[in-house]
This record gives sequence, structure tokens and C-alpha cells, in this order.
Amino acid sequence: MRNAKRRNAARGRSAGAGAKSCWAAIHWLVEVCLLTTVWACRAEAEQVTGIASIQAFPQKLVVNLTGSAKPARLVELRPYQTDPSAQSARSDLSVSTTSQRRLDLPRFAGQRDRLYSKFQLVDAATEHPLGAPHYVDDLSGLPAWKFDMPWPKSKKGVTCPVDLDDLKALGVKYVDTNVILNGLLDWRSENPAESWEVDGQKVGINLDYVRQFDPQIKQMNDAGINVTLIILNGVPTAPDPANPLIHPRTDLAGAPNHLGAINVNDERGLRYFRAAMEYLAHRYSDPDGAHGWVSGYIIGNELQAHWVWHNTGLIAADDLARDYATQLRIAWLAVRRYHSKVRVYASMDHHWTARFGSDPLKSVRGDKLLEQLNAVTKAEGDFPWNVAFHPYPEHLGNPKFWEDKTAVLGFDTQRITFKNLEVLPAFLHQEPFLCYGQPRRIILSEQGLHCPDGPDGEEIQAAAYARAYYKVSHLPDIDAFILHRHVDHRDEGGLHLGLWTCKQDGPNPGVPDRKRLIWDVFRLADTDQWEQAFAFAKPIIGIKDWNEALPSAGPILADSGVFAAPLDPRSVVYDLIDNMGKAQVTTCLDWRVSTAKGADGRLYPTLFQHPPAKDGTLGTATFALELPKLPAGRRLELQFGTVLTAPSSDGVEFAVLVDGKEAWAEKQTAAEQPTAHTLDLSANAGQTIQLTLRVDSLKDAGNDWANWLRPAVVLTETKTAG
Repeated sequence: MRNAKRRNAARGRSAGAGAKSCWAAIHWLVEVCLLTTVWACRAEAEQVTGIASIQAFPQKLVVNLTGSAKPARLVELRPYQTDPSAQSARSDLSVSTTSQRRLDLPRFAGQRDRLYSKFQLVDAATEHPLGAPHYVDDLSGLPAWKFDMPWPKSKKGVTCPVDLDDLKALGVKYVDTNVILNGLLDWRSENPAESWEVDGQKVGINLDYVRQFDPQIKQMNDAGINVTLIILNGVPTAPDPANPLIHPRTDLAGAPNHLGAINVNDERGLRYFRAAMEYLAHRYSDPDGAHGWVSGYIIGNELQAHWVWHNTGLIAADDLARDYATQLRIAWLAVRRYHSKVRVYASMDHHWTARFGSDPLKSVRGDKLLEQLNAVTKAEGDFPWNVAFHPYPEHLGNPKFWEDKTAVLGFDTQRITFKNLEVLPAFLHQEPFLCYGQPRRIILSEQGLHCPDGPDGEEIQAAAYARAYYKVSHLPDIDAFILHRHVDHRDEGGLHLGLWTCKQDGPNPGVPDRKRLIWDVFRLADTDQWEQAFAFAKPIIGIKDWNEALPSAGPILADSGVFAAPLDPRSVVYDLIDNMGKAQVTTCLDWRVSTAKGADGRLYPTLFQHPPAKDGTLGTATFALELPKLPAGRRLELQFGTVLTAPSSDGVEFAVLVDGKEAWAEKQTAAEQPTAHTLDLSANAGQTIQLTLRVDSLKDAGNDWANWLRPAVVLTETKTAG
């Protein structure tokens, strides 16, 4: 059990707790929200524009205002509240001060800690918000532990560690491991063996679950290995009212991997998530190190593909960023109140301007996620969240990332893989993304290199690691490269990512069997023998000197010249790629999102539609489109291109049908000869139509790789003569 004296010190409690309660009681008697009136020092005094910062101390919060104060009210909101005029949003806030630029609030309302609240300044006369709501963003006044967490100079790490002795032999310095919230927290037992107090209420902790981690973390630390925990929320397939962590937007039946967003959307969910993060941070930040130390916490997994790994239901990108920002901030407040140097990370996969899948409500672009997450946290009080990135190769089954076509040196790249990894730190070095004047830190927390079948498979895998490690070792913003995984796993979709093969029989699918060539390359990667160990890789990866594998030293441009410029979102009425999942598809051998070069030589997103093999059978994909009425001077067009991306024997006929009638058709026989087209749909404005993309293999479907280049219905200006 925890030492009570140490626990109270870490929580910022003091012998003045009784005085604090008295102070809070007095303030409960004052009117709900304060009207602060200040004198004007000049005729045209500057207006209050909002909250600049909020600093936390053991017994108070200090709210610093921007501009000169005018009659205003300060309203407390819980993280899940948005309306400052609601009575529930201000039922327990009472403040009395006449300070012009600063308001001092009692930190505690009874037993409830306002550290996790946000505050909104509103005009006293109009009730209009003055600026954005603001969270506590300065924890320097709290008595947190400040000792340095171990951060080894080497960046070598592995996920899913199996054998500690082997980790020592390999010289591993970083590992990460999953913590499942519904395993950690116990809301089922009336008298759990362990509990954590939040706002005067006890939250059960599953001590048996926790004790699985203690020896692992401690032994890793004793071996000089840094540990990061990945916080995941396992969800059931059906509603469970007893479970406080189920996010209200999670599609329980549809979540593919039974992982959901974390519920901080009501008081009970907030309490349990706080308990989890505070308990872990206290246990694994304690200076005595009895259970080991944890340097950071990754919240969720691969947010771009949220439907798959952090299910928040069908949600727009900006709503996802706002929702996730709250989860990330609660985690930061919880862990940094105990240790001033522990980090929190946002989890991202390798998609950048591309998405995982076509549905914009199931996945988001990586660049837009970071932009929106940054905008939200800046507006509500910036804090140092960091990035846990997964730069897998473009195709997970091909470790030759240097051949990746969608990973280029530009902020418009579709993916960030090891090939163009320098794009990520360059993006975060842009001034708008800096936090306290510093770029956010990066760890590579999960990325693997598949060992292909064949006699040269192990050499290719090992060479890929050599090139990847060499590049990462020369990117100073990246603290760790945690390779996925230590040992192959039989149930990982046919991928062979391990330093070891695994046994093909027995109940455990990840038992080590045989070392691969990559094992020795990994072992020597951070030693003075690295060059000798890596020498075999140069002809495989196509270099003569390792300087050719260094990160690019030049500036990263917004437009790489490789990809087509995006459509103006204000003109797009219906993007067929974004809505491909809604199409009624018949007899197509394949129907998916792909890429192909357009007539301008740039890569476009495409709908890949392979016609059926049977002679005379047509492949179709039909969309139901509700077209808007036409504004004056505008017209509706279907804009698209067509191209075959393989040499077909007799070509493909492309056709577009409107309500079952052929409106356009063209036969193509030559590969890589894209053509651009427009189809006027103005006559159908204000109607619901059935728009069909049709492909005909003619007599032979062999290699009929038919692509529709970025098909979209757009509003354009009417062309006039002259």
C-alpha cells in the first residue's frame, strides 16, 4: 500500500486542509458568478478579450486575463460542458476579487478539484463569451516530483518484449506496453482490494491486473530500459450501462477491434479516467522506484483510423480533434500533477494527406488532425502534448520503404514512412505548432519491417532496418525507435515482423523459435561496429555511401510537385471517393481507393474498378446523389479522369450513366494514358439522381485495371462567350 504521508504530499494536501474547507464554504455563500468592475485609466479603455493563462497551486487557481477588465463573469465548466449560460455550469463557482488582471479562485469546491475544469469569461451584460474557454495550463506551482526520468541516448527499442535476457543481449533501451482501462479499473466489486480517491469518491483498482506490470516495469528499468504505457479502452459489443468508460459516440457493434474512445463526456466517465491516470502516474513516478518508472503515456491508438483503433463512431475530423483533445488534456493534467517531466502522446499512423479508407467520418488525414488538435489546445490553453508516430512502409508486406511512391519530401505527401520521415519533425517545427517556443517531441512507438518469403527475405528485412535506424539516429527530435516486434506473432495477418521467428505450434502464438539476420543488425546498430554490421545492406537499398541515407537537409515544401492540388472544398458538392462505401456495387472484381497519374503527371486519388471476367457482364457502382439547386451563374459538373494502370489485352470501356441512361462513354486500350473529362449535370440540379460508374471488360478482363481519377460533382462558374 502507498505511504500515506508521501501520498498526501504528492496530492498537494497540507495541514491547512481544514482552512481550505472553511474558505470554500465561505465562497459557497457568495453569489454564483462574480461581476468584476474595474476603473478605466483612460477614456478608451481596452476591453477584456478573455483568459490568457491559468496557473495551479495547492490551494488555489490563478486566472490571468487579457486586456483591461470590464464587467464580466467567470463561469466554471466541466470538460464535457459547452454552454456557459446553463445553471449547471455555474452552480458552485463563487469568487470575490477586484483585481484588474488576475482572479484568484479556491482550487477545491468542497472535495471536488477544479484542476480539471475549464473556465469561460463572459460579458456581464450580454452573456457573450469573451475568448475561448480555458483550462489550467501552468502546473509549475504544484509540488510535483521533478527528478529526471531515464532517457537513454540510444533510440533502440522493441514492442511486445518476450524475454528480458534477450533484450539485454540486444541492447534494447525502449519498450512500450498496452494498458487496457477496463482491466485496470474495477467498477464491479463492492470492496475492491485497491482504490483511488477522486473528488472524495473511491474508484476501484484491479490490483491483480496492476501487479502484472510492476515486475515488468521494474525489471526493465533496472536493465536500463525506458518504459512507455499505451492507454487503450476496450469496449464490449453491446451497451453496458455499468461501464463508465464507454464513449457515447462509440459504435459498439461496429468497432472492428473492440477499442473505443475514452468517455470523459460525463462526470462518472471523467472520474474513472482521472482515477486511472492519476493512479498510474503516482505508482510509476514515485521517487523510491519500488514499482519502476514510466516516462510517458500514449492515449489511444492511431487516431487517423479512429473507427478501427479508437472508435468514436461516425464523426467529422474537427469534432474528433476536439473530443480527443479533452482526453489528452485530462491525461496530461493527471500525470503532470505528480511528475513534472512525464509526457503524454497523441498516437498517429503513417497516413498524412491520405486517409485510412475512404469514409471521412471513419478516418481523417494526419496533417489535418494535427492542425485541428493544435488549434483546439492552443485556444483552450496550450500544453506539451507530443506525438507517437507509426511510420510503417507504404505497403506493410513490403519492407523496401525506399520504393514508397506516396511518401515524398513535401507537406502534401500522402504518407510519412521511413522514406520521408524528416517531413514530420519539419512540420512540427513550424511556428504555429511550437509549445512554449519548443517543438513537440516524437517517439516512433510502433512500426515493423516484414520479412518477405524467399531466400533473400531476411537480408531485405535486415537491410531495411539498417537504413531506417541510420536515418532515425540522425533526426534529433525523435527520441525512440521502438520496432514492432520482438518475436513474430502467428495471428498478425501473415506479417513476419520479429527479430525472432515464432513456433508454429502450441497455444502461445508468440513463442520465440529462431533468430533472424535482423537480430544481429539490431544488436550492433548503436555500437561502434554499426558500419561493419550494416555493410551488406548498401547494395540492397541502392546506395554506395551511408551519407546517401541521411535525412534531407533542404526545406520541406508545401507542394512537392508529385500530387494533384486538392479541389476547393467550397466547390465540392459530392466527392465519390469519400462516399465510395455508399455505392451499390455489382459484379466488380475489385472496388477500392487507389492512386494513378493524371494527364498533368501528378498523382491523383482514384476509384479502382475492375470489371468482371465473364464476357458481356458489366461492373457497376451506383451512387444516389441529392443535387442542390443552382445559384445564378453556376453550373453542376461531374469532373473526373480515366486511366488504365496496366497493359490490358483489349482495353476497357468506361461509361457514366444518369438514372440508368448512358451520358458519357469512352474506350481505352493503352496503359498509362490518362484523359480528363467533365459531364454537365446542371439539368439535374435540385433532383435526386442515380449516378453510375460502369466498366466493361469487352472480351478479356486480364489486367483491366480501370481507374476513375478523383471523380467529384462540383459547382463551377458558367462559362461565357468572349
